[in-house]
Order: sequence, then structure tokens, then C-alpha cells
Amino acid sequence: MNLIKRTLGGALILFILIAITYFGKTSLALGFTIFSLIAIKELTDAFSNINFRFNKPLLYICDLLSMFACFYEQRQLFAISLTLSFAVITGILIFDEHRNLEDILAHIFILFYVAGLMGAIVKTHDVKFLWMLYITSWGSDTFAYLTGSLIGKKKIEAVSHISPNKTLEGSIGGVIGAVVLNLVYNNLANLNLNIILIVIFAALGAILSQIGDLVASYIKRKTGIKDFGNLIPGHGGIMDRFDSMIFIAPLFYLFSVL
Repeated sequence: MNLIKRTLGGALILFILIAITYFGKTSLALGFTIFSLIAIKELTDAFSNINFRFNKPLLYICDLLSMFACFYEQRQLFAISLTLSFAVITGILIFDEHRNLEDILAHIFILFYVAGLMGAIVKTHDVKFLWMLYITSWGSDTFAYLTGSLIGKKKIEAVSHISPNKTLEGSIGGVIGAVVLNLVYNNLANLNLNIILIVIFAALGAILSQIGDLVASYIKRKTGIKDFGNLIPGHGGIMDRFDSMIFIAPLFYLFSVL
């Protein structure tokens, strides 16, 4: 039953992701804006478990401002929106005597973690780089799991306190898998992209994707939760499904503007 639930949940979120990407910039921006609002709720709920206090409406408003800025072609508008959000959050919260420095820093971290990273997906207007982003994230995750399960022996001690089952073989398999899948995609879709750049960005993306997964796992361990939410059957919340993808979004945005 759990496998069926996980399969259906994965298929549902994949269908939604493909649909909002396929139908263009507006649907992509709207979809990821909704995802970002849900992600902020998930993260603030998680951090609240360890006594952080949040002004959620303020975070939602700053997130909407940043995601709205991503919709437009002007590159500097997104940076301006994040900078303005930083100033607004800091300026408002320092006058609240019930907030401490850690609360303010948590607001800023969550805004940049969610809006800053998801916003890079919306800014990547060239759809072929979005497909490469998805392929790299989920390809790395899938191949890392399969390789680790089949031949993984050497545990990565440096991350054992976060992910005790992560192996070196699995990590390498995830990188190789992501590179191969991107090369196949480039060939089948006749993208004619530079092969060396594909290898470099796919490999870096796969490595960062795994780090993004570890960052999310670290937050969950520190806040005492198993999943960020239960929105996606068998997978958890939005952050559980997109933790690695959003971590590499700025990298593929960079690839798209080279």
C-alpha cells in the first residue's frame, strides 16, 4: 500500500510539474509561487518546533514580491526584490521586543532558501534548461539510490550524522547518471549544446542536488520531524519533493544565460 501511495504521489507531482512547465512562463510562475508559499509554511512550522517565532504574513508578502519580480525579464529586478525584502524584514522585526536575533536570521534564511532558489526556476525562461534541471535533480536521486542499493559499501562518514546510509558509490552513481541522462536528452532533443558544458553543469548539478537533499535532511533532524508535510501522498511536503531541485536552480539559470 505504501509503495502504491508513493508511486501515485510521485506521478501526481510529476504531472503537475510537467504541465506548469509545458504551458509556459505564466503557469510556471504561478505554480512555483504556490509551491513557495506552501514551502514557507512547512519550514516555519518545522522551525517553530525548536522555539523560533515567525511573522508569517510578512514572509508571505516578501515571498510574493520576490516571485513576482522573477516573472519579468529584467535580471536586476529579482535581486532588488530580495534586497528590499531583507531590509523590510530586518527593519520591521528589530522593533519587536519579543524577537531575538535568531528569529530575524531564521526569517531571512527561509526567504532566501525558498524565494531565492525557487525564483531561479521561474527566471530560467528557456524551457530546455528547465528540463535539464529536472533531469539532473531526479536523475541524480534515482541513480544514487539504485547504485547505493546495488553496490554501495563505503559509507560517507562526514554525513553519517545526517544520512547514515549514504555511500560513496551511490553518490558517484548519481553524478554519472545525471551526466548520461543530460547527454541523452541533448542528443534526442537536438539541442546542440556544448558537450563539455553539459558534462560540467550536470556533474556540478548532481553534486549540489545531493547537498541540497542533505541540507533538508539536516533541518528535519534538527527540528525533530520526519517530513516537512503530508501534502504529497507517500512523499511528504513540497520541500521533501523539491529540496534537491531548488538547490541547483541557480546553477541552471546560470547555464541558460551563458
